[in-house]
Amino acid sequence: MFKKIVIVIAIGMIFTVAITFITSGMNGESRKYYQTGKQVVISNDKYQVTMDVEQFIPCVLMAQLDVDSPIELLKAQAVVIRSYILYSMGNKEEISAQELGLPFYSYTKLQEMWFEEYKKENAASGWGMFYNFTGLGKTKVYEEKMQCIDKVLEKTKGKVLKYNGKIVLPLFQRISNGETREGEKLLGSDYGYLKSIKCPSDEQADEFLSVKYFSLKNFIEKLRKNGIVIYKDKKEKFDDSKSDVQELIRMMDFSNIDENGYQLWVKIGDTKINGDLFSKALGLRSTCMKVEEYEQGIRVTTKGYGHGFGMSLSYARSLAENGSDWKDILRRFYRCVIVDY
Repeated sequence: MFKKIVIVIAIGMIFTVAITFITSGMNGESRKYYQTGKQVVISNDKYQVTMDVEQFIPCVLMAQLDVDSPIELLKAQAVVIRSYILYSMGNKEEISAQELGLPFYSYTKLQEMWFEEYKKENAASGWGMFYNFTGLGKTKVYEEKMQCIDKVLEKTKGKVLKYNGKIVLPLFQRISNGETREGEKLLGSDYGYLKSIKCPSDEQADEFLSVKYFSLKNFIEKLRKNGIVIYKDKKEKFDDSKSDVQELIRMMDFSNIDENGYQLWVKIGDTKINGDLFSKALGLRSTCMKVEEYEQGIRVTTKGYGHGFGMSLSYARSLAENGSDWKDILRRFYRCVIVDY
């Protein structure tokens, strides 16, 4: 009888701990972070949560990088995210997560994700089975992972990137094509803080090269769905049912690139297409591209993953792994000062 009572009490305590943690973990209120005084609102059909910008940073950071990434890389990206959010807010005191347009995970989602990873890695161990059965593993794993994020936020609290006295829009990318793009030359003087630098390790990144294949019909349809209609001889629309790939390839002009190899404009027949729009229409990873005929179809090869401006997360990772601290990493990519918000 006594044993049964103890078991019931233990289960009750476990259940209480789990429920308390899940509800308090929804918006990270238990984390003692620096407060900017500006709020991000997360809402959907089921709930609405308001949190300080500082509390929202880990939600975005973990959607972009793994918690086991080099800590100096995590610190650098935390400053980028904070700068991005505060730049986007301007003089406003509150902004919706939807308006920011940044991918993010809720604290509850992080808890679930990390616990699932833990269960897979420790399914056969005694402690693993205990934590899986009781659910206490969620708390244990979550707290271990969050300790790293707490250090990142503590070391970089309130820090932003400024240029000419203003918080910048800190553009960044997943992988460059081997070199980042100069902001002032391509975007104007307001973006003079974006440096063009060599990123040699990016060329060895797993996702550096991407290859996509299209039939002639599929290629034209994807362009049309994005409002791009190909004209030849100034009036006649290109008819893929009466043409072949070779004719389309002959109509293409990809000579308009910047000094870093990114496509500024694409011309097909008499239609001029912005490089970013062309890339988006075809679902490409980059505007650094090569288009060619391949087995009665079209092959598009791209280098890099992103628009090419600002910090390359891939090269920043390499820098962190080779001893650069977060400030050195940021200064490598941006002509900015790192100051308190």
